[in-house]
Amino acid sequence: MNYTHGTLESEILNAVWTMEEKGKEIEDISVNEVLTEINSNGNIRAYTTVKTVMDRLVDKNLLERQKSGKKFCYQSVESREEMAKTAINKLAHQYFNNDLHSLIKVLEKQCANLKV
Repeated sequence: MNYTHGTLESEILNAVWTMEEKGKEIEDISVNEVLTEINSNGNIRAYTTVKTVMDRLVDKNLLERQKSGKKFCYQSVESREEMAKTAINKLAHQYFNNDLHSLIKVLEKQCANLKV
């Protein structure tokens, strides 16, 4: 599974996860629903752009698509938490020789440096 994705891909995945976390079923998550969610955050996107990127996320096996009447509906392949766990493990492997404790120390330092 490809975990590298761009800004719009991240926006779309976050929109889908948010809808799923609110209890929306796959039949309720269409391109229009995702577009409405993204545009409500002030990021105005075109329908065709979002549709194209969602189809690419299907190709990357990050979203699943199924036909429902005349429209396509989408759902995530993995939850936000599952994908985060995989990304954290990959980060620990790449930069910390699989030592999660070292990664956590860096994250704790980063959090301490954040201005609240």
